Amino acid sequence: MDGIGITVALADGTLSVTPTNAVGRLALGGGPLSVPVREIAAVTVHEAGPLRNGRLDLRLRDGRRYQLAFTRAHQEEFSRLRGILAAQKAPVVPLPRPADQAPPLRGRGHFAQPVVEIQTALRALSGEQSTGERVTTAELRLRDGAVQVLVEGHAVGHLPPEGAAAYRVPLERLGGAGACRARLWWTRDRPEFAASVALDIADPEFALPITSVDQAALRIPPGRPFQLTRESDHLDVLVPIIDRAYLPGRALVEASLHLDERAGPRSTSVVVALRVDGAEIGELGKQTSGRLRALVGPLEEAGVPCYADVQLVGNAFAVEGRVLITPPEELPAEFIQRVQGLLRA
Repeated sequence: MDGIGITVALADGTLSVTPTNAVGRLALGGGPLSVPVREIAAVTVHEAGPLRNGRLDLRLRDGRRYQLAFTRAHQEEFSRLRGILAAQKAPVVPLPRPADQAPPLRGRGHFAQPVVEIQTALRALSGEQSTGERVTTAELRLRDGAVQVLVEGHAVGHLPPEGAAAYRVPLERLGGAGACRARLWWTRDRPEFAASVALDIADPEFALPITSVDQAALRIPPGRPFQLTRESDHLDVLVPIIDRAYLPGRALVEASLHLDERAGPRSTSVVVALRVDGAEIGELGKQTSGRLRALVGPLEEAGVPCYADVQLVGNAFAVEGRVLITPPEELPAEFIQRVQGLLRA
C-alpha cells in the first residue's frame, strides 16, 4: 500500500517501509525500514480529516519511533494494517509509571544482582549486533510473592527466591515498586541465542534511605566508603536512627556536610561534620576532610546544602558509620557543572 512518500508491505511477520521521495526518507530517518512485527511495542492511528493527513505511529522495543503519513484515500488500508500489527505484536506488561519515574533504589556501583531471566523477552530488547551489551533502567515490582523485573515494559525475569525475600521490605516501603540500573548482555554467536540481565542494587538494608531529603537537593555521588569517626559522641542521635531501621541494626541515611573547627592541644583543625535533620552524627578524618574542604566550603558559604549517603550499623550500645562519597578529584563533569551553576546563582 502507498502512504505519503512511502510504500508499505507486510509479509512473513515483517513490516517493510520504503521511502519514495524526500518526505519518506525524512520520516524513516534516511533509509528503508524493515522490522519484525514482534519488535513493535505500540501502534496507533490518527485518522485523516478534510484538512489534514492521517498518521500511523510506530514505537519499537528499542525506543525508536516512526510516523507514517497517509491521505484520506488510504484511511481504510492503514486502519486495517494497524489492526493486524496490534494483533501480532508481542504483549507488553503495563507499567503503572515509566521506570525512570519509579522511586530509585540505591546501587552498589556495579552489576552484582543476578536475575532469573526470560530469554524471549531479552531477545526483544537485544540490539542488532551479534554480541553486545547496554545499560538501562529496570523496575522491581512485588507480584504474587515474587519480585518481578521489568525493562522497558518487558517482564525480563524475577529475582531469585532469596533476593525476593530480602528486597520485599524496602519495596513495600516504596508502595511495591522501585527502580535501579540494569545491564543487558546478549550473543547470537552460540548455537542458540543467549542473554542475561544483572542489576546494580545495594544490599536490602542499604537500598533505601530512612531519612527524607528534598529530591532536588545536591547529593555528592556515592563512591567508596570513608570511615565516620566520633560516633560514640553522638549516640543520643544515632541510636534512635538505628531503632527506626526497616531491617534490624542497619540503616542508610542522607547526611548534610558542614565544615567545623576542632580545637586541639596545639592548633585548630577544620573537619567535615555530618548531620541528620540538623543533629551531628560524626565527622570525617582530617585527611578526608582536607580533600573535601574545597567542595563543601564554597557550597556552605553560598548557603547550598549538600548531602552524602551514610551506612550505619549498630545497636543501643555502639554505632559505626561509613560515608559513601566520591572524592572531589574523581567527581563526574556533570556534577561539577551543576555545582558551578549553583555557586554562580
